[in-house]
Amino acid sequence: MIKAKSYSRLTLALDIIKKLTSGKFTGYHELNIIKQQIELHDTISIRPANQTKIICNDPRIPNDKSNLCWQVVDLLKNKYHISKNVEITIEKNIPPESGLAAGSSNAATTLKLLNQLWQLKIPSSTLIQLARQIGMDVPFFIYGHTCFDTEATRILNPIPTQTILHYIIILPDFGVSTKEAYQNIDYSQIGQNTLQTKQMKTALEKNDIQSVINNIHDDFELSVFPQFPKLNQIKQDLISAGCAKAFMTGSGSTMVGITTSQNHSQEILYKLKNKYQILISKTKEYNE
Repeated sequence: MIKAKSYSRLTLALDIIKKLTSGKFTGYHELNIIKQQIELHDTISIRPANQTKIICNDPRIPNDKSNLCWQVVDLLKNKYHISKNVEITIEKNIPPESGLAAGSSNAATTLKLLNQLWQLKIPSSTLIQLARQIGMDVPFFIYGHTCFDTEATRILNPIPTQTILHYIIILPDFGVSTKEAYQNIDYSQIGQNTLQTKQMKTALEKNDIQSVINNIHDDFELSVFPQFPKLNQIKQDLISAGCAKAFMTGSGSTMVGITTSQNHSQEILYKLKNKYQILISKTKEYNE
């Protein structure tokens, strides 16, 4: 049996540039996203088996072909003419349907583990191409750490940084449909903060934490907050409790606050724990 941690991620910058009107991904959107892995993780274990099987400690996770990990197994078996099967065990810590990309992370981790288990020797560049067949967010997790990602237009560049940020993560008692988040976009408002994304990339490379914090933004707040005003209230509560910045990750509904340390996160947790479901995490370090 082999196993590995399957890390979550946050979006520190997210620009919705435009809707694509031609090519393979017509109807999708060009995005500029800075993604960063955090220490919050699931654990994926894989062992040989007589038939494909998924076991998970969270009953909300599908254990059939709709699970992205199962789709990875089928993809590799078909492409490399493999007749073997595996049992995949997913130990969940990342809340599902929270916008924290648990499914994409699990899929990428499964892809890397099967490459090892079946001794396929697939290079990272090919793993990324395979990951794109599973989902737009999956390729990022092949690189991991911190990256600039446009998803549909297929630009994925690692950002070398040693910047460590501490996070307090609030999980609202409702979700946000990604489809609805896109449907409610006001195209006259989006894409106005691309300079901030460039400045954040530079700040990450220079390990300038204050500049990173100053440039955090998410265009989805423009379309999601009017539909879900409670999210803006959570943002204000995080700021009032002492966070240096608060923001939505991805298309929501998870809200995130930046703190100065783990102790600071604990202080804010204490202030808000009776009001919200809260997790504490920080940037995944390179030396892990």
